[in-house]
Amino acid sequence: MSKSLIFAGSGVGEPWWVVGDVTRRLLEPLGYEVEVLSKSGSTNNPRYVGGGKADVGACVVQTLGWATRREHLFKDDDIAPLRAVGRLVRPAWLAAAARWELGFTSLKEIGESNYPVRVQTHDLSSIAGVVPNELLKYYHLTKDEVEARGGTVKEIGKGDFRAGDADVIIANLYMGRTAVTKHWYTASEHENLRFFDFDDELLDQFEARGEGTRGEIPFHFLRGVDRRVKVLQRNLDIIIYLPESADEQFVYDLTKLYDTNREVFFNQAVHMVWDPAAVTSTAPLELHAGARRYYEEAGRL
Repeated sequence: MSKSLIFAGSGVGEPWWVVGDVTRRLLEPLGYEVEVLSKSGSTNNPRYVGGGKADVGACVVQTLGWATRREHLFKDDDIAPLRAVGRLVRPAWLAAAARWELGFTSLKEIGESNYPVRVQTHDLSSIAGVVPNELLKYYHLTKDEVEARGGTVKEIGKGDFRAGDADVIIANLYMGRTAVTKHWYTASEHENLRFFDFDDELLDQFEARGEGTRGEIPFHFLRGVDRRVKVLQRNLDIIIYLPESADEQFVYDLTKLYDTNREVFFNQAVHMVWDPAAVTSTAPLELHAGARRYYEEAGRL
């Protein structure tokens, strides 16, 4: 097969791009040329790999599930069969906080008030906004409801946290300082934030839809996390994947390369682990035949 490969990543420095950069560094000494794309983030990732624009990609479990089942923003897509190389474990949460000075002690209080809050969250028209939007609906903090009270709902990062441009933040949080998580770091450093527990009823709904499990933000992970905060533990583990038609021997060799250099994943700005106990749990994708052969020989299956 060709030794020129295209890896579908995400924005430079973001988790999927980091996986692509690791792949490039592992393959280049073997004579491969690897281009890591930065415009294949969000919903583009499965479309690039499943549409012939990339040879390999990295994407979160939930988005791949939506893509293969043609749900949400993938309803009209025709994506070729995809297979997994392995799964990277990454701790992640959906979190919510508000400026302490407002006096609110829960999201429920905010939603029931007439206060014109300024909310920052993910782009609600993107795949990243699917789960946060469900939380906004539950607490009566949708864009329409907030604007009716004189408030605003904007995409996270569009304002200046140092100037106090946000009252409420609802967004994904994971370990590592990247283009996404830097907003939480900046906000918690420049604003006095109170982090909120999620209602059990909401967490039950999230779990029933397969969007995560009950979890806790680690104590003192951010300034303002002065206790273990009950939130949604997101299923944002990363799957490295490629088309089912990919060359079996290449996939075998790539899987072995990742597995025998697994420490390189841990030593990144984004915290993720190639865990031998979890690497073969790649649902919703089946393992590629080449990866399966390697894991069977290595005693993982």
